[in-house]
Amino acid sequence: MFTKEASWGSPVRNFLIQADTTYRGLFGWLNWFGYISNVIFRPVVLVLIYSVLGRFSGSPEVGRTYALGIACFTMAMNILPGIAQCYTYDRTGGTLSFFFASPANRLESYLARAVLHYPNGLLSFVSTMVTAWLVVGIDFSSVNWGGFILAVFTTALSIAALGEFLGPFAIAFRDWSNIQNILVGMMLVFSGVIIPLNVFPVPIQEFARLLPITNGLVSIRSTFVGAPLAENSGYLIREGLTGLAYLALGYLGFGLFEKVARRNGALEQESL
Repeated sequence: MFTKEASWGSPVRNFLIQADTTYRGLFGWLNWFGYISNVIFRPVVLVLIYSVLGRFSGSPEVGRTYALGIACFTMAMNILPGIAQCYTYDRTGGTLSFFFASPANRLESYLARAVLHYPNGLLSFVSTMVTAWLVVGIDFSSVNWGGFILAVFTTALSIAALGEFLGPFAIAFRDWSNIQNILVGMMLVFSGVIIPLNVFPVPIQEFARLLPITNGLVSIRSTFVGAPLAENSGYLIREGLTGLAYLALGYLGFGLFEKVARRNGALEQESL
């Protein structure tokens, strides 16, 4: 029995240690000023702008709609660059070549990079919602908490999966932040955060549903006003499947970068 517990505990413990060391060593905002300003202050300012705008130019419902959309968007603002930093600093710091030369489990390393950035996204979501409640008086009395929390967690996971998809670009290209900015911009415009999805042509709507947030936000908004989760469960399932697709594509890209870098002998140079 002891042997079984040890054999199970050792891989889990190694994975958690790897997640912790990756986060501590490769996250550029891991200081009080950088963390508070990026993970809390910047999202709070953003939700203040849009929720107040929606509340006083339209109605309380518009303010709520904007606040929920921006709260989801702030998760992307924190999770995506956080994960991407873990890749680009691994490369520019000269440690990526040691990793590729080692027998380390590639999948374990790939997944570990996102673990501690996920709660950062949730923290920014909570911070923005509390701010919206304090400033514009968003009503939480009708929230279906079980469905709402599940929808938020699933959406955050989908965003983290997109961050893992972005990771190989961060190690392959010096200007990876341009790719990240394009993705973040597309989510702001097309995912329904501010602009309703139904104002776009049908082809653009279908494209938008391939992005994180788009489908999950439907469930988040509906459960916030008390709707049962089953009412929009299809959107939540699609959000989860979207995340799985990005996660799989990112892992393929991670493996492809290693193969190209080994073939070109260019672990410390632009390989793609």
